[in-house]
Amino acid sequence: MTASPSPLSLTFGIAEGYEATDTHRAAFTALAAWMREQAGVDLARRTAKTYRELSADVRTGACDLAWLPPVVYAWLAESVTPLGSIVREGSTGYAAALVVLASSPRQEVADLKGAKIAWVDPWSAAGFVVPRIELARAGMDPLTMFAEEAFLGTHREALRALVRGDVDVAATFARKKDARSPLEGGWTELEAEGAAFRVISAFGSIPPDVVVVRRNLGPREHERVIDAFRQASGDVEARALLRAVFGGDTLHEGTLGDHEALRRVYERGVADGLFD
Repeated sequence: MTASPSPLSLTFGIAEGYEATDTHRAAFTALAAWMREQAGVDLARRTAKTYRELSADVRTGACDLAWLPPVVYAWLAESVTPLGSIVREGSTGYAAALVVLASSPRQEVADLKGAKIAWVDPWSAAGFVVPRIELARAGMDPLTMFAEEAFLGTHREALRALVRGDVDVAATFARKKDARSPLEGGWTELEAEGAAFRVISAFGSIPPDVVVVRRNLGPREHERVIDAFRQASGDVEARALLRAVFGGDTLHEGTLGDHEALRRVYERGVADGLFD
């Protein structure tokens, strides 16, 4: 009888904004326990306070695999190997949206001049990068148009600041399940709690987040990791945990969307002085 291989212990990097609730942290712990028992892969979570810190953790090898938002992956693509994107019901990319309360007198982008805005993170595609680029494309000056700007760290906190009245507008993600479905996004959960929002504008197509492993992870270890995600995608219990952690339950191996195009657009924005 062949002995089972010893558990493969790895550190999983994740941005703090992705695990802002106790429910999410509990789901990750449960998913890690499932992978340890069923697939022999033992994941220890390493939380980065910002997307930039997560990028540094990946570059330095402080984590073996990580869940990278699209801007971070666009910068690190040459330093990591993608396992894939985790999708739900075929949904892959998403958009950015500028959202106000339903009661707001602001009706269009031009009305946002002089507003207070809540962003998510300086490297958040939907929560900062894409809206800032698109505002500039529309002839606005995102460097001067807002009275106040604040980074709140998570989509939920940006929207909660809007609900509290601390800001006039918030940037977040948006997506549709299909062509007939209404636009949903970071605000949908808060609508269920009684808040009412209105989308001022939605921007572009953003490639999805990517689960990656460090480039120098051995081929056997790489195969064990990807097999663990494959097994989880095919198990009823684990699929629910994947959905709770990543917002999707199916691993699409490789990359989806044009992260290189996002990187070029971001670099152009940096050159144009839109970002620090």
